[in-house]
Amino acid sequence: MNTSPLAHTAPSTPISDQSPHPAAAPASASGTHQAAQPGMVHPSPVLSARRLLKTYGTAGTTTRALDGVDLVVARADSLAVMGPSGCGKTTLLHILAGILTPTSGSVHHDGTDLASLTDRHRTRLRRSDFGFVFQDGQLLPELTALENVILPRMLGGTSRRAATAEAASWLDRLGLAGMHDRRPTQLSGGQAQRVAIARALAGRPSVVFADEPTGALDQTTGQAVLQILADSCQDSGASLVMVTHDAKVAAACRRTVTMQDGRIAQEFVRPAAGAAATGITGADR
Repeated sequence: MNTSPLAHTAPSTPISDQSPHPAAAPASASGTHQAAQPGMVHPSPVLSARRLLKTYGTAGTTTRALDGVDLVVARADSLAVMGPSGCGKTTLLHILAGILTPTSGSVHHDGTDLASLTDRHRTRLRRSDFGFVFQDGQLLPELTALENVILPRMLGGTSRRAATAEAASWLDRLGLAGMHDRRPTQLSGGQAQRVAIARALAGRPSVVFADEPTGALDQTTGQAVLQILADSCQDSGASLVMVTHDAKVAAACRRTVTMQDGRIAQEFVRPAAGAAATGITGADR
């Protein structure tokens, strides 16, 4: 008897662990964003933030988490946001992703102001165009690896058959062939994070947001997972926006901004073939 929580969420197409190993990132017909060429940074912005201000609390006890942040994320680029605890980096990530709304200022995704969208449309955007990788993976323990990947796709309207084929391809590509039916408690920390990466990349999002994605892993495993995340985003043409306090983790990204007291204090760019080919420099912000 199938006791999986997904057993009755869609027509009973069997879930299979067998999927050919893809030579490139699996394609998806469901996304509406402009696709970037894999491996190449495109100068047009996928995200742009202007004069972001975010305060918490009430009059007299107000905390300013963001204080006039301007930021542009190019299509297929990688950006690390660094800084100590409390500097505003996670608040910035959540506002860029449409999870929080700024007190003032604006965020545009592909030219659309997120503030102009209803809660329902922002939720749909997070399912279709945004992917997320968190520190602890946030996998559902009662679901298998495959089911954790297909659930957001099915909630977004993808058929079970298509979502399963797509998820199996990503899991195999990330070194998890033969582990599709394992639950999170049956996986190592590094394997569970690879499931989270597969879930984030399924559907070919335009942006993947990662919040301390290696924070719960040992150094060796964390470095391997980080490389998989960066390479997979580059291969699929997704922009990567990653929050970290670790300079070694930030080094996986082409650009790094450091934050202090709710403001961007510094920015530097690592030379890369993609940047040279498109003429993007540190001034293109």
